Amino acid sequence: MPRILVIPSAGAAGRRLLSETVRDLEGKGYPLCGAAEGGAWPDILAAGRTRGLFEEKRAVVVEDADQLGIFPPELAPFVEGEDAMEALLLMLEGDPKKTFPSEVLKKIVLIKAEAVPFWPSARRGWLMEVARRKGIALSTAGAALLVEILEDPEEIRSELEKLGACASGGVVDEEMVLALSFDDGRNRMLAFLDAFCRDSAEDVVSCMEHLRKESSVLPLLTALYNRLRPAVYLGIFPGGDMESVQKSLEIRDYPMKMAREALRHYSEKALQALFLQLLAISWKEKTSFPEGWPAFETALLECLASTRGET
Repeated sequence: MPRILVIPSAGAAGRRLLSETVRDLEGKGYPLCGAAEGGAWPDILAAGRTRGLFEEKRAVVVEDADQLGIFPPELAPFVEGEDAMEALLLMLEGDPKKTFPSEVLKKIVLIKAEAVPFWPSARRGWLMEVARRKGIALSTAGAALLVEILEDPEEIRSELEKLGACASGGVVDEEMVLALSFDDGRNRMLAFLDAFCRDSAEDVVSCMEHLRKESSVLPLLTALYNRLRPAVYLGIFPGGDMESVQKSLEIRDYPMKMAREALRHYSEKALQALFLQLLAISWKEKTSFPEGWPAFETALLECLASTRGET
């Protein structure tokens, strides 16, 4: 008679939990001995009851367990606890409370994905803890950049493991994240945004030579608009609470860092003027009056020139 473990998750998170749970069961003496898909509850439970007396423990994965339907209450006595010789690992997308009666829910093990915090500082701390558990040395700056650019927690986990393997025991820092985590196009865009915030005109122009190959200016324009948004707000409220601004605008840590960098190099007036120009160019691109790359470059050069007394 089996014990039942349920993963009430779908997608990448569910597959990760399945892999981790199978490894955990194998470490406890339950080797994976097969997989089933759908079927009927009596058949699934009977497979464990007909095994030989001296057979060893085993684990069986049941994919698409929702197809089994509601668990028959009369079969509840056949569900065991941790001492069972067989472990049934069910992949269930529906609500376990709608599948199992209350007496069975008390016996099964629900394996849920951990809650991942939304706010940047908390998410960074979560990632640092994930790295610690995996034995990966991750710098605070590297963690901040990963949670800033990647939204999906499973994608962040996957990228962390890839970087950890590349680091070979070394530290996964900001430079490694920038060098290995993104394709050339995304790297160019990130390099452009950071160069502009740091008032590095030479790097801005260098990145633009490559980025201009794109037919539409809107992706880069939107990225710059979003990067400058917190700087503009901080400029409007120079004596305001930066933490409150970050929270109200739902801005992550890395953009806030670069917003402060932009305010070190550009005046509030220059940033506000560029901000309004970006809005105007974006509107025109979506109407019958597009100005494209020339208008965007002109706006950039005007802002860059403002720091050199050329306006």
